[in-house]
Amino acid sequence: MNAHINFDLPQAIVAVISDEEFRDVVLLARREADHAAIDRVLAARVAAEQAELVAISGPGSLLDRMLGPLSRLGTQRFLLESREKVWVNAVTLNRARQQGPESYAAVVTELEELSAAKVTTLTAPGQVLLRLAVTGFGVRLRAKPEVTIGYAPP
Repeated sequence: MNAHINFDLPQAIVAVISDEEFRDVVLLARREADHAAIDRVLAARVAAEQAELVAISGPGSLLDRMLGPLSRLGTQRFLLESREKVWVNAVTLNRARQQGPESYAAVVTELEELSAAKVTTLTAPGQVLLRLAVTGFGVRLRAKPEVTIGYAPP
């Protein structure tokens, strides 16, 4: 999931929104609204997905059951936080794309490194949710986009 959200999704957004469309403020705002609508759908699915996992794997340990409500809230929060960063990273990737193939490749390499580092953090022993509370789930490219539309997740 980390690789998809943090690495693939910003590139997919840039692949389907042209440079010209990124300059169209009205169109970009509609695309951003679609992105936020998907956020709401995904967040609404967290409890159902957890129920499905329990049906397949069993209820888990006592600690897992006690932390279940916090886990669901954390998952919703981290999903929205990471997708907000996805949008900002897509804008950054678009700016790099406008500067040429070398610039775009360099920013994709940075995104790959940040995503790989996040996987390392997520797979370290211990309470993942506590680590995520400190570091978040998403990654943010260091290069700042010149213009961003005001993405505000639900």
